[in-house]
Amino acid sequence: MEKVYQAGTNEGLIDFINIEDLELAATQVIPNGGYGYISSGAGDLFTYRENEKAFNHRLIIPHILKDVELPDTTTGFSGETLTAPIIMAPVAAHGLAHEQAERASAKGVAEFGTIYTASSYASCTLEEIRKAGGNTAPQWFQFYMSKDDGINTDILEMAKRNGAKAIVLTADATVGGNRETDRRNGFTFPLPMPIVQAYQSGVGQTMDAVYKSSK
Repeated sequence: MEKVYQAGTNEGLIDFINIEDLELAATQVIPNGGYGYISSGAGDLFTYRENEKAFNHRLIIPHILKDVELPDTTTGFSGETLTAPIIMAPVAAHGLAHEQAERASAKGVAEFGTIYTASSYASCTLEEIRKAGGNTAPQWFQFYMSKDDGINTDILEMAKRNGAKAIVLTADATVGGNRETDRRNGFTFPLPMPIVQAYQSGVGQTMDAVYKSSK
């Protein structure tokens, strides 16, 4: 009998000091296969590590002898006023981490006061994500170009109907990555992906549907 994937259900405050603490806490509540997918990358993780190294070299340089009594991180971007210059990037399948999936993420991002970007590989529909964000919080949509212009039109119209204010185009996903951690864990995708099913039917066991339809 196939084991049913059970994401976390607990809600509440998390006591952590740094990101490493948060990752360790996540291993306690996310099933091993799902955690491996979230925390890992392709191949031997060379690009993963290089991206992390590059990010850590984007330094925030303090301005000496400046007035910092009342610092303000508020910024404007694309006609929106954001609490901080931070935007939620498109991240696949939040349902691997918690049963509320993108609904919880969109709600949290809206409460923080910035832009949420919905992934084509979301575990929820755009309607659910939009509603969770309060219907007024700014949201973007990550889009994979298909060979079928009819599919492209339908998906873009769906994003427009659900209030997407911008399209984030993924142009470098012609093939799926060689995800060695997933292979070691015997991980096959356990959750439905209602948005990406518009690209190709029968999605669920692998993450290759968009790659195949967009090549």
